[in-house]
Amino acid sequence: MPGDPAVIAGVVRGSTRPNLLKRLVLPPGPAAEPGRVRLTFDDGPHPAYTPAVLERLAAHGHAAAFFLVGRRAASAPELPATIRAAGHVVGNHTFSHPRLPWRDTAVSHAELSRCQRLLPDATHFRPPFGRLTPGLWRAARRLGLTPAGWSLDPHDWRCRTLADAAACARGLLASARPGDVILLHDDRPTVLPLLDVLLPGLRDRGLV
Repeated sequence: MPGDPAVIAGVVRGSTRPNLLKRLVLPPGPAAEPGRVRLTFDDGPHPAYTPAVLERLAAHGHAAAFFLVGRRAASAPELPATIRAAGHVVGNHTFSHPRLPWRDTAVSHAELSRCQRLLPDATHFRPPFGRLTPGLWRAARRLGLTPAGWSLDPHDWRCRTLADAAACARGLLASARPGDVILLHDDRPTVLPLLDVLLPGLRDRGLV
């Protein structure tokens, strides 16, 4: 059940089908090297937690990717520029993070394009809930956006306590391999203690 560290520690390795969902471009530097892992953050930006995440990444010299929800970016308009200035990638995660209709291109296009107006330099998008629907795929192609997925999902959105966060981090450290793309969320406080365990552990393994 949510909050149980035994559940929180479970890391789901993403399917390689479709391979499109594993594509991700990061800036040049150590984090983009094949032998490292790539950290990605969804559902932000958050006015308190995202800056704290940036501080932790800077302390470890790690470049990440942030897939931003448009309505949250509109509420904190300075944060996308702050993320870019710190050397990270900013991506499109739709405007309101809805569960999009399976074949409706118009709804998906409206969600992506509304977010894109706030993040005009974004080249990649991440589908809400990982659902790359036919409608979303067609809409993204019209906007010139490339899908980006992940290979490790610790379900960190279930974390409620410090113990949960530590269990998530330990699960990732046990599972991570060079080249993995890790899915995290920067819109909740437990991401901070999770990173406090994860980043030093990845550094010790030579993965960041």
